[in-house]
Amino acid sequence: YGLIFSLLLIALFSFIVIRGLYRAMKLSDPFEQVAAAGLFVLVGQQAFINVAVNLNMIPTKGMTLPFISYGGSSMLAICLTLGMALALTRRRPGAYSQGEGLAKAGAFA
Repeated sequence: YGLIFSLLLIALFSFIVIRGLYRAMKLSDPFEQVAAAGLFVLVGQQAFINVAVNLNMIPTKGMTLPFISYGGSSMLAICLTLGMALALTRRRPGAYSQGEGLAKAGAFA
């Protein structure tokens, strides 16, 4: 069962990262694209490094596995990271483009 659980966990992290990068590609603002992609890559990189250390492919780094290994500050940091990434990639149906929002708000009246 250990091998199946490990492969399932790697597949779950891969799904989160690939889905996040896909959603980041669809954003219209270049800053939001880069920020969201960077945050999802950060989570994927941390998971990859942890898996590589546990397979003795690279030396020990002391990184935790996101959402699995318990460390108070690590858990808080990864929750904040994915929270910001989700906030950047969420759909905002009522959002205006840059010019429309300021004009409708009366900024240029």
